[in-house]
Amino acid sequence: MTSPALTLYYAPRTRSRTALWLLEELGQPYALESFDMASGRHRQPDFLALNPMGKVPLVMDGAVPVSELGAIAIHLADRFPQAGLAPAIDHPHRPAYLRWCFFASAIMEPCLAERFFKWQVPDSTVAWGSYDRMMAALQPAVADSPWLLGDAFSAADVLVGAAVDFGLTFGAIEKTPTLLAYQARLAARPAYQRADAIEARESTRFPRNG
Repeated sequence: MTSPALTLYYAPRTRSRTALWLLEELGQPYALESFDMASGRHRQPDFLALNPMGKVPLVMDGAVPVSELGAIAIHLADRFPQAGLAPAIDHPHRPAYLRWCFFASAIMEPCLAERFFKWQVPDSTVAWGSYDRMMAALQPAVADSPWLLGDAFSAADVLVGAAVDFGLTFGAIEKTPTLLAYQARLAARPAYQRADAIEARESTRFPRNG
């Protein structure tokens, strides 16, 4: 039997759950290299040779390492166009798609951290602006259509949707009707549910200490 071309280095209760969901949406066979972050596996020399930041997720596409969630999503969605997760490079939706892919990590994540850690940062001095400006951009995008690109679900919805899911779950994002409805649409997707089941299984394998 031929080994899967894709391997996901993954740890439960981390951002690698987003990559797991993406791989389930792709519908391609993949190997799961799951480990407990407490084990320090991500700090070992062979792992650092693939991702010097020592973080998960990390995807191996054959012998090629791909790290950072945005890069993983853009690379794999283009690599497997049959999944329909990315508009073609000459499609009118391509610029909006790329914008939302970067919005998740460049805007949403620091805005959520700002709320969690109660940072006092003037919005004119940071690239992400502010939580209020982030919400003002995000909510209209999913208020009148099911997905960020209208009727077409994409890898951008995986990235942004995972951030929305996290923020709503842990109280960093206001539970507005618009975002709760978006979260419900995401959670109804079979790939989301499969990823959730794998996350639950791996969390049981590697329970939190204490």
